[in-house]
Amino acid sequence: MNQYDVIVIGAGLGGLSCAARLSALGYRTAVFESHTLAGGFATEFTRKGYTFDVSLHGVGGLEEGSFGRMLKDCHVDQQIVPLRKKHPYSIRWEGQTIDIPSDVREYTQLLKGMFPAETAAIDKLFAGIRRFEAGFSAFSSRTSWRKMAGLLKAGTFFRWTQMTTWEAVSQFGLSDRFTEFFTALWAYYGLPPKRLAALYFFIPWMGYHLEGTYYIQGGAQALSNALVEAIQSAGGEVHLRSQVSEIILERGKAAGVRLKKGDVYKANWVVSGISPHHTYGRLLENHNAARRELEAVTKMETGTSLTQLYLGLSCEPRELGITEEDLILCNEPDSETDYEVMMSGQYTKGNWMLTNYNAMDPTLNEAGKGVITVTFLDRLENWPSARPEYKAKKEAVKQQILARLEQLYPGFSSKVVVAELGTPRTMQRYTANPGGAVYGFAQTVRQSGIHRLKHKSAVNRLSLVGAWTQPGGGFQGAMNSGIMEADRIAAKLGKAERASISTHETYQTPRT
Repeated sequence: MNQYDVIVIGAGLGGLSCAARLSALGYRTAVFESHTLAGGFATEFTRKGYTFDVSLHGVGGLEEGSFGRMLKDCHVDQQIVPLRKKHPYSIRWEGQTIDIPSDVREYTQLLKGMFPAETAAIDKLFAGIRRFEAGFSAFSSRTSWRKMAGLLKAGTFFRWTQMTTWEAVSQFGLSDRFTEFFTALWAYYGLPPKRLAALYFFIPWMGYHLEGTYYIQGGAQALSNALVEAIQSAGGEVHLRSQVSEIILERGKAAGVRLKKGDVYKANWVVSGISPHHTYGRLLENHNAARRELEAVTKMETGTSLTQLYLGLSCEPRELGITEEDLILCNEPDSETDYEVMMSGQYTKGNWMLTNYNAMDPTLNEAGKGVITVTFLDRLENWPSARPEYKAKKEAVKQQILARLEQLYPGFSSKVVVAELGTPRTMQRYTANPGGAVYGFAQTVRQSGIHRLKHKSAVNRLSLVGAWTQPGGGFQGAMNSGIMEADRIAAKLGKAERASISTHETYQTPRT
């Protein structure tokens, strides 16, 4: 049967969470994905018997926190095994390795011990974060009366949404050195603190330090698979190797999709979980409003990409002295300089993130096999398009990374069994994101919060979800976008026509 309530294009976390939420509300959905695996960046691959998680390092609030509530909304909370991390991250800073505590009180004491002259300012910073959190909780509340009451006290939250991360921290009179240390995790959000919206730094920060930092047993693919299972168990479908070539319009409304192989599927609503550039471009080539929207999104700033070296070792990482779960190798303490050298392709001069998957999930690979990943910011323009030059640069960069790891951990090179390098061109090839962007649009103040791309599109009954849209990138942002829009679609479809499939055994009456 080729008729559905909702069709979703793209099986990234935005699309999957939207479909899973709609399925939980009783709507029959179908997801179409061009790749061989569901998940987008939330996936895995294998090489020579090693399993590599493509992207997940950690999420906040996986059990009783905000992320856990999203899992419940999608009916996948019982399929996910949360693994609590010892630390949100560690950092090699000025010659020593420092573990960042998850507990706020412990973290405060660590900072005061490192920066004793700034004790009073540190207290002011953390008091400000508490006010920000209270305002954010009120703003995010689904209870209207609580939201209205809380917003009266949300001044700090609204002020910080107009600030960069650097401005939010340094307003308390803290030194540049403190601010650089405190914001060292900025690279995971794609911009240095003087350009990164405070919203995108402090919301994950609250998850890590107020709700706990977690990894998922089985990695990111376990989350994506759970979402697929939730969709299918509710009577929905997930079609892999099924590239959408066109969004079908009827009387100006989105009414279905046509696949590259020619098959047509109809629905009362269409959701695009892929980039707005692709949605408004190739999928809606002859639509005037879409053409105008394409011009608008093309003018917005696209976020950075990443380069990642996936390494399979013939020993456990701890045997080489790698015991941390997530370690920032801080080679350049100035964040602006770090960003500029990375964007210019001077990779050995900047900072890297090293993730030790054995420490986070010992079951991801067999005992005795070590898996780590080295990650750093990058951009597509640093990588030649011609295949011979591209392959040569991949090999050169791989050797640069291995040489530095050998210096840090003597004997490392002799333990390498697999060394697979993913570049911005890899990211672009597998996701079709412009520039291989992993966070969607750059997470600047001008492109954050209510200023980010809305879910409601220029085409009636076509929605946009994923990292490019509100609220933003990352696992939590992408999933939140899908769930938020699923609830809006359910409210709309609850008052409109439904797909005529009442005989489907798992089809239920929707909640509106």
